[in-house]
This record gives sequence, structure tokens and C-alpha cells, in this order.
Amino acid sequence: MADLDYKSNLRLIRDHWGEYRSVHGRKRPDRIPRLVLHTQRAYLVAICHYPNKKMTSKPMYRPLNWFFLCNQALMFTAMACAVHESTNIIDMGDDLVWLIGVALIWTKSYFVHEHANDIDEIIRDFAYYDEVVRPNHDDDEILECQSYVYIIESYINIIYFVLVHMFSIAICLQPLFGEGRLPYHVLMPFDWHRHDLHPWAHWVVYVWLSLSSHHNLFTILHVEMVGFCTVIQTALNLKLLGIELRKLGDLKSLSDYQFHIEFRRVIRYHQHIINLVDKVNRAFYAPFIAQMMASFAMISITTFETMVAAKTDPRMALKFVIFTMIVFLQLSSWCTAGSYVLHLSTEIAQEVFAISDWHTKSVQIQRDLGFIILRAQKPLVFVAEPFMPYTLGTYMIVLKQCYTLLAVLRESM
Repeated sequence: MADLDYKSNLRLIRDHWGEYRSVHGRKRPDRIPRLVLHTQRAYLVAICHYPNKKMTSKPMYRPLNWFFLCNQALMFTAMACAVHESTNIIDMGDDLVWLIGVALIWTKSYFVHEHANDIDEIIRDFAYYDEVVRPNHDDDEILECQSYVYIIESYINIIYFVLVHMFSIAICLQPLFGEGRLPYHVLMPFDWHRHDLHPWAHWVVYVWLSLSSHHNLFTILHVEMVGFCTVIQTALNLKLLGIELRKLGDLKSLSDYQFHIEFRRVIRYHQHIINLVDKVNRAFYAPFIAQMMASFAMISITTFETMVAAKTDPRMALKFVIFTMIVFLQLSSWCTAGSYVLHLSTEIAQEVFAISDWHTKSVQIQRDLGFIILRAQKPLVFVAEPFMPYTLGTYMIVLKQCYTLLAVLRESM
């Protein structure tokens, strides 16, 4: 589906709700229409943030993509230039949080700009089970797992879609209740950001910031969903691999030759998943690093600012609490999904060992079983070295480091 044109991607977005309802309403599991990843990619194509080979063949698509990237950089510059105007530590903390957020959005947007074709290849690799391992299967357990993951991904997408749009509306409407305020603290040439000096220019800046904010939040939502669904689909493939191994052990009537053929198919599937994780780690290297650094910085700043603002400005304290919850939710989602992949990858060895009567097989088959057990000892993790992998252990380490930094900041006050 990477070769779909712009209109076909729009139709894919339009049809997603109907496809989700059809899968959700089934009484018996059946094949899913397509991966949710295809819909997330279609959203990125629609907002001109997915310049793969197909879309860059269109004359206006790449210039539009560069326009939005430059617009994000311009917004970051306008916000960075205004930091020195902060009159107290609370306002400066607010400016820094927004700056980190915009920098993270630009980093991930540029990542998609550079690696759109790599993402296409990763999405194609997730079809390996249905196309190579079991092209014509009708196993209820397999279909139920695929349908369940499809519904979970769709649920998460719908919930985040609503929350992000509510957050964006709140950002844009908040300045309307104050005198001469903008959605973000920016510094524009010729004081265009000042309502008392340039009222018309001020409203132009307000509209620009509001539209840019909505587009940026919409972009980061679907870039995040592409990455998150990639982790979930990896977990699903490991789950299917475990089911294949368990069912292989139940086939007691197979001869050693037939067992060897079926087992080779499963070994290739395991190797495919290992290669897929390596490919994801290479393609998502910059976003993984940016996410870890931004999460650490934002958790530390927002927690500290909440404590400071709670004494003097409850409204700002509530704002920082919301920021903290958003960052916690984002980081915990990544680390929880990453830990689940790690757990499933280590369970493969147990599934192999649980194959019934494996000790009665030929020496060659026992050697193959030992090989896959040995290979499964190295867990699969999503990591951007030299940083730590996305696991719950890393999540706890980040929280501990944030708490240490928070204690130092409190002592310095």
C-alpha cells in the first residue's frame, strides 16, 4: 500500500471507521482489512509529512513538506527568542516546556522526512506472517489475536485523536480570555506580537500560531502512533510465533522430515522478527534518542515548576500538572509496550522447550531446537545506543534521575 496516491490515502482514512466497526462487530474472528499502521501512514500523507517515493513523484508534495518543516523551525525560533523576556522562573519554565515540545515535534517530523521509505519497508515486513508463513490460514486463535490487536490500536488512536484535538482547542482558546495574549510566548519582528502596538498584526500572529499548533499536534500524534503501532505489531508477531511453536508441538503424527520442514518455517519467522527489530532500531534511532531526552527534561522541569507555582499561581500549577501527565503517559506507553516485547521474546525459549516429545526427535532436530532456545536468550529490545532500552526498568531509572534532579533544584532555591 506504499504506492497509494494522495486521493487513495484520503479514501483509506475515510473508510477506517467503517472497517473498525466491522471488525469490532464480528461474532467470529476473521481476517482484518489492513493494519492500523496503513491508516496512520495515510494521515501523515494527508498532512504532507510523508515524502516517500510515491508522494515525492508529485511535483508539489516535497515543497509542501519542506514548507511545514520550515514553519515548525520558524515557530521554534520565535519562541526561543522570547525566552529572555520571562520575568520569573515560572514563566521561563513554561517557555522551556513548549520549546522542548516543539523541538521534539520537529525532530520526529524530520525523521519521517528522511525515513519514509524505511517505514514503508517496515510496514511491509509486518505482512510476513499472512504472506509467507501461513498465506491461507483460518486458525481462530491467530485471527482472534490479530483482531484483538487491531481493535486495541484503533481504540488508542481514537482516544488520542480526541484528547489531542481537545488539547489543541484549549491552547488556541485560552488567549481569547486574556488581554493581548497569544497561544505561545513568541517574539516577532517589529513587535508584531504586541496587541497594543499592532492589533491587526497581532491577530495574524495569533491565527498563524493556532493553525501551526494544530498541525504540529496532529503531526506528532500520528508519528507517535506509527512508532507505537510498530512496537505493538512486533509484540503480536512474537505472540503468533509462540502459538506456531505450541501448535507444532501438538502435531505428534508428523515424521521427523515433516517436522523439520515445519520447524524451518518457524525458524525463518523468528529470524524475520529479529531482523525487523534491528531494522526498527536503525530507522527510529533519532526519535528514540529525542524521546528519551525530551521526556527526562520535561518531567524534571514540569515537576519542579508545579511545586514552585503551587504556592503563588494555582492556574500555572494545574497547567504544569497536565504537562507532567502527558509526558508520563507518553513515556509509560512506550516503556510498557517495549517491556511486553522483551517478555514475549524471552518466552520463545520456553515455548520451544515445551514441545512435547522433543527428546525423541532426531539429533538434527534436537540441535535445531537447541539453536532457537539459545538465540531466544538474547531479548529483543527497542533501543538507541548508547541510551537505555524502552522498558519498565528504564522508566523507573528515568523517574529516579528526575527525582534526584528535582531534589537538587529544591535545595538550590
